[in-house]
Amino acid sequence: MSQRYVRFNVNELARIAVEAVGAKSCVSVEKYPDSMYNKAMLLTMDNGTRVVAKVPNPNAGKPHFTTASEVATMDFVRNVLGTPVPRVFAWSSTAQENPVGAEYIIMEKVPGIELEHVWSSMKIADRFTLVKAIAGFQKAWTSVSFKQFGGLYYANDLEKRAGNEPLYTDANGVDVTDAKFAIGPSTGRESIDYRRATIDFDRGPWKTLEDYHTAIGHREIACVSQLPRLPKSPITLCGPGTYQPTKERKLKALHCYLKLIKFLLPTDRSVTSSHLWHGDLHAANIFVNPSNHTEIVGLIDWQSTELSPLYYHARQPHIIDYDGPPVSGLERPRPPKDIEQLDTNAKKHAEALYLQQSLCSLFNILTHHQNPRLYAALEFQQTTSYLLLLLARNLLVDGEATYLSQVAELEATWDTLPNAKSSAYPFSFSRKERQEMEADVENVARGIEAMRSIRESIGELFPEQGIVRSDQYEDALDALEQMKCQVIEEFASNEQEREVWRKEWPFGT
Repeated sequence: MSQRYVRFNVNELARIAVEAVGAKSCVSVEKYPDSMYNKAMLLTMDNGTRVVAKVPNPNAGKPHFTTASEVATMDFVRNVLGTPVPRVFAWSSTAQENPVGAEYIIMEKVPGIELEHVWSSMKIADRFTLVKAIAGFQKAWTSVSFKQFGGLYYANDLEKRAGNEPLYTDANGVDVTDAKFAIGPSTGRESIDYRRATIDFDRGPWKTLEDYHTAIGHREIACVSQLPRLPKSPITLCGPGTYQPTKERKLKALHCYLKLIKFLLPTDRSVTSSHLWHGDLHAANIFVNPSNHTEIVGLIDWQSTELSPLYYHARQPHIIDYDGPPVSGLERPRPPKDIEQLDTNAKKHAEALYLQQSLCSLFNILTHHQNPRLYAALEFQQTTSYLLLLLARNLLVDGEATYLSQVAELEATWDTLPNAKSSAYPFSFSRKERQEMEADVENVARGIEAMRSIRESIGELFPEQGIVRSDQYEDALDALEQMKCQVIEEFASNEQEREVWRKEWPFGT
């Protein structure tokens, strides 16, 4: 809870907001529900102007850098990339130097409604139109590539910055020097979460793609080595009878990654350049015109945005995610041939799935025709090279068993890697090591299934990201205690293993 507690002066925050928008007084302060990383309020002025005031929690990121980068990012996205984002009226990234007593951003209240309130009731044609609009934003984001990887800032907010060098390449292929902005340390969540914020490592910026990926490996090694305890996995139930992670196994996977980087990087330079992107386009972050739900009037939540390779940004918007068979490439979905023979419920489900798949297909086709660089990045994501680059980003927390197994399997397809044709496979695993890897993967699968079973059994009482509603807290504790007893009964074979499960239980009960 301490990581989500921040003390600040609301009256001073309101006073600064009044001055920033040229009002005489603040007549109303409405608190928004707390988010994971911020406190937010809606301030209404005597002249009718409404602004949102946001104060970051300690867990939002590194002091100064997280707020400073967010403000500069919003400015660039709004005024250079032409994406509708809230205008910032006032801000401070130095809590010790302002009367509020905390970092803050005071920004425009987006004049619209959250898409989450209307998406489910929108006609399919209107959903198509909105997906096209998002694809248009992504084309603009793809068209501008930066010269380094890291985080975007105002130049004056960085002690160390590049000289009079180009900042980015515009849509016409012209290098642009903009003294207002500079690239500095990354504020991405992967450099903050799971106590990474407490560890000293290279946070950027990085000039080359290989430097960027190498820094990820050294970051994870530093965190695995220096943190007193490994973080508990959010997706795998770990303990006797399932999978038990060790620092040694994680470090082994990370050293494999460092050896592999130069062989994994794509040769297609169109997908490796540095880009600024909104990585969380779910319905609560998209605001639309109340009278025309196909018109996007604002995208919010640009905190922790990282300038990273295009292939890490590429994905369909979260709003068209669904549960069911995926649509790949330019495949066009088809409804079941026997749809008219299905019963009412089955037919309704089949029709809904077909519409969801159609939205994804539309996005893929639009991207292929209008934004070929992004489509190429999506295609690279289907490769083993991408998987091995991606998994390494979070080996502190998860994935080392799968990673080592993938590395071992790579020997059979080594020549297919982008840069491996003239090089020998750089590892040697004994038969015993390979058998241990296979056993680890099986144990991980058992742990993932156990976690899935807990989630399904207790439903909305499951503490996603460690959080439950306050009115459900006691019920959640009771449900998790019952689950713990069931897990111990299923997986522990003696008192020593039962004690390990009690100690390693990830839900704090």
